[in-house]
Amino acid sequence: MEKSEFNNAFGQFIKNKRQVLNWSQLDLASKIGNNPQNISRIERGEINPTIFWTAKLAQVFNCSTSELIKEFEDFIENQQRI
Repeated sequence: MEKSEFNNAFGQFIKNKRQVLNWSQLDLASKIGNNPQNISRIERGEINPTIFWTAKLAQVFNCSTSELIKEFEDFIENQQRI
């Protein structure tokens, strides 16, 4: 998987998790102490969060960082089946 594909997939994964919780980008940004523009850039695949921000995302999604990564791996696997 190329970097751009990875970034796009991770962005879609975060967007899906956020939408399941009925959170806006502003809601998620506030919860992790970031700004909505960065959330938007992550979801569009323009940037990938650092491990610090990934850990913050895991925290607000109520899981460990390793669980979040495992969920992302499962998400990629399911996307490839479609």
